[in-house]
Amino acid sequence: MTRSRFRSSRRAIATVAITMAIAVVLAACGSSSKSKPSGSTTTAKKAALTVGSKNFGGAQILSQAYGQALAAKGYQVTFKDNIGPSEIVYKALTNGDIDLYGEYQGTLLESVLNGTPTSDRQSTYAALQQKLPPTLFATTPAPAVDVNGFYVLRATADKYHLTTLSSLKPVASQLVFGGPPECSTRPLCLGAKEQQLYGLQFKDVKKLDAGGPVTEKALDDGTIDVGLLFTGSSVIKSNYVLLQDDKGLQPADNPIALVRKSVDTPEINAIIDKVNAALTTEEYNKLALQVQNDKLDPKDVAASFLKQQGLA
Repeated sequence: MTRSRFRSSRRAIATVAITMAIAVVLAACGSSSKSKPSGSTTTAKKAALTVGSKNFGGAQILSQAYGQALAAKGYQVTFKDNIGPSEIVYKALTNGDIDLYGEYQGTLLESVLNGTPTSDRQSTYAALQQKLPPTLFATTPAPAVDVNGFYVLRATADKYHLTTLSSLKPVASQLVFGGPPECSTRPLCLGAKEQQLYGLQFKDVKKLDAGGPVTEKALDDGTIDVGLLFTGSSVIKSNYVLLQDDKGLQPADNPIALVRKSVDTPEINAIIDKVNAALTTEEYNKLALQVQNDKLDPKDVAASFLKQQGLA
């Protein structure tokens, strides 16, 4: 073989090798794109979310329902339960310790944001949106309502002729009031607004629990004469009398999810809106009493609710 023929052969072999290498690269690229069909397991994971909750059964059910519904759609959800009252959980949210939690719009607006709620669901929501900082978002409120209720034993109501909160005024100095620890500073409980609206000055104010068994027991055994329970999520016994809020102190306290805007998306809103749409007062009351009466775990109560509603 001559040197020229040898060089020609080497060039031919090199050309074939390069052609084959290009073909391999193109084939590899093609197989890579085909290995990621829509909906495959290689799809990027959805956001990781930390869901907090307040410190009583009804609110814990809300947070569990929101978080579990999001988890069912692929979000990576971690729960921080039973953090505390609104003031503490709200701070955890604004600090970035949690990403969202279940709240009540009237309580949040007045007790945390110093706004003025009304008994109307939509006007209270509009006022809340105006008061929220730009870093937070409130989802559409549920139809359910859970407000502070002032209860006495039927025997106490008969003895002092009590039917309304106004009727407490002449005898309040003889009576002991009990409610959540934060109650003495909240406008919707025993704070400045109620003192102005009803003029109540109780003999003593005891710090108990958030509408739960401690307050019930104190009412039953006479430790307190007037107790704050929640109309939609506390156990209301047949011998309890709800004193009418005749001057309209309590606002539209509908459940909402409060969400950090840094994690907020249209999909997250849509998922939570579906949960809230199913939360009527009757449904919410039924769920809350499973925790208060039947001692079920809020996590399990929320899971059963979501399954029944086709949301998980």
